[in-house]
Amino acid sequence: MDYTLIVQGLVIVVVIGGGLVGAALKWIGLGMIVFAVVALNRSLGNLVLGSIASDFFSETIENILLLLGLAFSGFGFSRLTKIAK
Repeated sequence: MDYTLIVQGLVIVVVIGGGLVGAALKWIGLGMIVFAVVALNRSLGNLVLGSIASDFFSETIENILLLLGLAFSGFGFSRLTKIAK
């Protein structure tokens, strides 16, 4: 059985699905995507952001992306805690 099709279906349900939990998971997922971009940038040796900007701006952009990822994830988790109350 092809599990990737099941995972893709679940991702589509979370992205399209409405409600409070779906909205919170969208923000958490967006933060995870930003973290993945920063992790790929670090592991590939500034290949992603280094080609766009110089070394100084690459580090600054990376820090800004980390802050955005933290903000998105924090907002999503705060929405989940409001649901649990």
